[in-house]
Amino acid sequence: MGYCCKGICEDFKGKKVPNGSRYEIGQKRCSMCSMFLTIASLRCPCCGAILRTKSRTKKSSDNQNRW
Repeated sequence: MGYCCKGICEDFKGKKVPNGSRYEIGQKRCSMCSMFLTIASLRCPCCGAILRTKSRTKKSSDNQNRW
């Protein structure tokens, strides 16, 4: 089953954050639709893909030097 954007995600589009991470305020990113959503579900209502809840890159190096 392939995922494709149907345009439903526009209703759940998250607002831009001036200084900070969108993930910190609870927004999630759909990789298929390429947008941040403000929604409680773990799946995109538009395409059904699993939403990302964490950043791909860590800006803080606190956890990187544990090993």
